[in-house]
Amino acid sequence: SSGINAEYGERWLDSSYYNLVKACMNVGAHIEVSMLCCLKSPPEYGTSFQALKRMTQYDHLHLYYPLFWDVNLLECAISQHHKKEEKILRDFVIGLMQRPENNENNNPDLVTRTQNSKKCAFLRTMYHKFACQRFLCFSYVCHTT
Repeated sequence: SSGINAEYGERWLDSSYYNLVKACMNVGAHIEVSMLCCLKSPPEYGTSFQALKRMTQYDHLHLYYPLFWDVNLLECAISQHHKKEEKILRDFVIGLMQRPENNENNNPDLVTRTQNSKKCAFLRTMYHKFACQRFLCFSYVCHTT
């Protein structure tokens, strides 16, 4: 019985991630797509890195970069900013990568706690970003009609 519930839960989770990724792709939220793809186990690095290649400096990077829990994403972001000659953003991400909490050689419990904390903060930030946008759009439509 618990095996069936676990399997159902995994399918629901996969379908939820897929729908979130698809919705973010449709609105051009590239950094959110990239991070959502890394929530899966194992991470979908192909899609994640492609999304990072499409990001622009206007994708709320300052909100999300400190929340990156996956060093591979930080490395990809550094590479993308270097290719686009965005020195300030590249240096910002390099600074984040040098933070002690991003050291994957730390105690495994510390790494797990840090990653879980950043994942939760990412989901909260993403929720607030999209909930506020939807509320503002709804308010605008109501007041203009």
